[in-house]
This record gives sequence, C-alpha cells and structure tokens, in this order.
Amino acid sequence: MAQRLAQQVRKKQRTYEAIADGQALAQRLTADLYALAHDKHLNIGYHPEGVPTDQVWNAKPTAEQEAQQLAAMREGMRRENFGILDLSVLRYNIGYLNLKYLASPAVAGDSYVAALNYLAHTDALILDLRQCGGATSEFAIPLLCSYFFTAPTHLNDLYWREGNRTQQAWTYTQVPGPRYLTQPLYVLIGPNTFSGAEELAYDLQTQKRATLIGQASGGGANPGGTFRLSEHFDIFLPVGRAINPITHTNWEGVGVRPDTTVILPLALPAAQALALRAIATSPGTPPDWRGVLQGQLQEWALHPPKLAKQRFMLQGEPQAKQVSVAGSFNSWSATATLLTRQGNAWVAEVEVEPGPLQYKFVVDGRWFTDPANPRTEGVGDRANSVLNAGSN
Repeated sequence: MAQRLAQQVRKKQRTYEAIADGQALAQRLTADLYALAHDKHLNIGYHPEGVPTDQVWNAKPTAEQEAQQLAAMREGMRRENFGILDLSVLRYNIGYLNLKYLASPAVAGDSYVAALNYLAHTDALILDLRQCGGATSEFAIPLLCSYFFTAPTHLNDLYWREGNRTQQAWTYTQVPGPRYLTQPLYVLIGPNTFSGAEELAYDLQTQKRATLIGQASGGGANPGGTFRLSEHFDIFLPVGRAINPITHTNWEGVGVRPDTTVILPLALPAAQALALRAIATSPGTPPDWRGVLQGQLQEWALHPPKLAKQRFMLQGEPQAKQVSVAGSFNSWSATATLLTRQGNAWVAEVEVEPGPLQYKFVVDGRWFTDPANPRTEGVGDRANSVLNAGSN
C-alpha cells in the first residue's frame, strides 16, 4: 500500500505543483491518498507557522523530551478542560458525561477520576461520544473502562508494525473511588465518533456492558502518529491496528454499529427513556419512585421530545459559490446543511437538539468561526463557535 500511495503522488506531481495554497494542497493530497487507501486516519496537515514540535510522534523519546511533550500537552488540554464538554446529573438521577476526546491519564487522570466519582451514585449513566474524535493515548480507555468492570477484563489488543509486537489492554485491578458496576450504561455514538472513541464504545459493547445509541461511527481502527514531512507539512500515519479479543476483528471502514439507531439529535432523549425504563423495572427501585418514573415515561410517550429550530446567518461573501454550516448537530459535514442567499446574507434554518452546539461556516472549502458570534471553544484552527440552541 505504501508503494502504491507513493506512485500515486508521483503520478500527480504536476497537479500538486500547480496548487499554490498550502491548505488546499494538504486537502487534495489527503483526498487522493484516501481514495486509494480508504483509511480515515491517513491525513496530511498544513501549518502556516510551522509544524508544532510537540505534535510530532517520537516512538522512543528521551526522558527530557517526554517531560517536555507531556507539559505542552497538559497546558494545551487544560484550556479545553481535558476534553470534558459536560459533566452533570440529569433529572431522575441520570449521570451524563460528554467527551470531546480521550486524554492520557498522565494528563487528565485526576479529572476523569473526579468526574466518575461525582457520578458514582447516579442510577444510570450516559456517556456521550458523538463529538469525540479519538484518544491521545491508548491508556485513556482502560482507565475509564476500569470503573465499569469487577474483575480485570481484556479489552483490546493493538498490533504495532514496528517490532511486530502486540500490546494488550486490560482494565485495572484497582481504581480511586467506587466502581460503577450495577447501574445501566448507555453510550451515544455517531459518524463523528472516531478512533479511540470508537474503541471505547466497541469494548463496552462487545463485553455487553453498555447499550450503544445513535448512528454508526466513523470507522477508524488503525492507530498511528504524526510525522513531519517538511517545515509546514505533516502526516498522520497509521502504524498499527486494533484487534478485539472477542470478535478478533475491529471497526475499520465499517464503524461501530449502535444497538438502537436514532437520528443524532434524538440520541440523548432516547438514552434517557431507556435509562428510566431500566431503573423503573429494577427490583431495588422503591414502589413510589417506580410510579414517578413510569409517569414520566407516559408523559414522554404522549409528548415526545421536540427539536429546536436554529437559524444560522453569515453576512457578506457575495462571490461565494457554496456556503454551508458544519457542526456537532450534523457530524461536521460540509455538505449536509447548505445556506441560501437572502439579500446580503447566507441563511439556513435547521432542527437541532436543544442545548450547547458547536459549529463553523464553510465557504467554498474555507472553514472559519462565526464572525458575528464572539463565543468560541478551542484554540487556533481547532476553535469552534458556540451557541445554546433553543434559548432564543
């Protein structure tokens, strides 16, 4: 495959030489490589200010290099609360944890432990991975899963091409605080759930510990790292593959399939309804509380959760050929939600799940935050505009 990809690049060299914009060249290279390899992890990146040194993968770093990289990672992730988008206890004592990515325990372990201890006494737990793009460390998943199993459990294997070695992943024999063993667990997934987030969902599903709700995930099971190509270009290159100990395969190219399929904006209400049914039918639930839960289920059956109408507007861009909005509500698709020209602005109205929503505008392939919205989350090109859908 590597040889075929190299031949493909050389064959199109003149085409690439004609592309003056670095970002456009990176996107074209990525698309051409994917057309042949069909691996969503394979990605060319462009950095106008130069490839960040701390992002370049080093298989055998020195102690000093490892400490420097860890410090840089910790500071960068601290600004994003280590990927924790939301931590709360919903109505009827249902826990909710929404993760943007899965961070290394060396960086975010204290935050993950604190979050799971905070949720320890809820009657059910919803783990939202619909916006979770992956893991920065293979050790993040065993830490989280360790709270959901009594005995050490073999979760996954990672085969690495270098050294022809296989690395096993098991849950830990001990965790700080109580485990979450008897309460039902629900995991929300969708097309934007990718890589390590898919492994977390797949591990819990194959071990029959969680119910998955939503839509099929992105389909990336080949881990790797970022390698520098030149001063401004890098490549995320797959160098291994996941092997599940139960299925003896993985989710590469096909995604993790949900147990219950619903459109993404309704995945959370669907999980809440399943959680209430499980709690209401549990032998340990007191009769009076069971009646309350059954009453709420009847109310939801008569009056199902409604989506919120959200209006997106972008002023200017009179010469644009295609304008769209991509965000957490449509799996960051650049083509799913197109805006139409109305006067001096581009406008679209869509139905979304009420609550926090992240998005960007896409104008003829250019991605940028909403110039009319000062609220953002993230840093640099990873920043997204934020609004609270249904609040106006």
